[in-house]
Amino acid sequence: MTKEQEVRLALPGKGTLEASTLSFLAECGMKVNRSNPRQYLARIASMPGLEVVFQRAADIPMLVLNGDATLGITGYDILAEHLGYSDDEIVDGDNGEDIIVLERNLDYGACRLVVAVPETWIDVSTCADLWHLAGYYATQKGRGLRIATKYPILTGQFLRRHGITHCKIVSPHGALEAAPLTDTADLIVDLTETGTTLRENHLKLLDDGIVLRSQACLIANAQLLNHNKQALRIASMMLELIDARMQARNRSLLTAHLQVEGSDGIQRICQQLKSRIPGFEFRVASSDGRGSAVSEKADPNGCTISGVVRVGNTSSELLEAVAILRSMGAFHIDVTPLTYRFERESVRVRSLHERLKRLH
Repeated sequence: MTKEQEVRLALPGKGTLEASTLSFLAECGMKVNRSNPRQYLARIASMPGLEVVFQRAADIPMLVLNGDATLGITGYDILAEHLGYSDDEIVDGDNGEDIIVLERNLDYGACRLVVAVPETWIDVSTCADLWHLAGYYATQKGRGLRIATKYPILTGQFLRRHGITHCKIVSPHGALEAAPLTDTADLIVDLTETGTTLRENHLKLLDDGIVLRSQACLIANAQLLNHNKQALRIASMMLELIDARMQARNRSLLTAHLQVEGSDGIQRICQQLKSRIPGFEFRVASSDGRGSAVSEKADPNGCTISGVVRVGNTSSELLEAVAILRSMGAFHIDVTPLTYRFERESVRVRSLHERLKRLH
């Protein structure tokens, strides 16, 4: 396969997003083989024909837009600022852009772009309060509010939606949290995960001051997918694996053996399971291994209940399900975490093909 035929995937090359992305891809069965952390190129053994290139997360949207990479993973905040999109807007290529979002939320790298003001502004807790304060600055101080941010496009959109026009967006060097303390800005619009850093610098979030919610996202160049069968095949494979892995998260295959006599006993057990373990997708089989509907007679020696259960993120939820099964007389309860869960078809892959057809 020639270099021209290869499909390129751009990944973040620095910071926590790099480590989280590599971990996520490995979890999905796409481990990146990179012998030297300083290398810019790498491979994924399970995805022949795919070349990985490491770049700054901020540069990845432009790489994909220009066709230097077919696929890319970056923060949605970076993409939204680059293309000028607001929160929860789906970039699907219908607006003439070459970039489409294949997966908006990859379930890692979560953060928020927020408006934060000094704690001393005790009368400012909403955007309406900020609007009044901006008017006061304009009439009494002869200037607008100075807002420090590295996201001028998204910030400008947010301010206009709230009617705040008496302001000036500035981009100071260094940490934004220090801007109000050094009087280089009056307030800031910045990314935060927990808000701890903002509080440590005596800043507070406005009650309705979330500009955008962001996670890592998977993007692609729509034109390259439309004109390169190899690129579309690889993108579909990635989506299929990501879809199956995300469907399997917090789900386990649970098998339990019970002593039950007669179809009435099976019916009673099934009703209890449905009411006491919500979301438990189970089936019943007699002890000889034959799958049975609820109406069939159970083997006198007992039956086996197996199915997929969502156990959440804590061991207590799993133990609660086990306790319920024990109370019904279950023994030999086996729990195996799911790695993948493939549906009849991948909704994400189907959506991709439908969107590409609209772009022809």
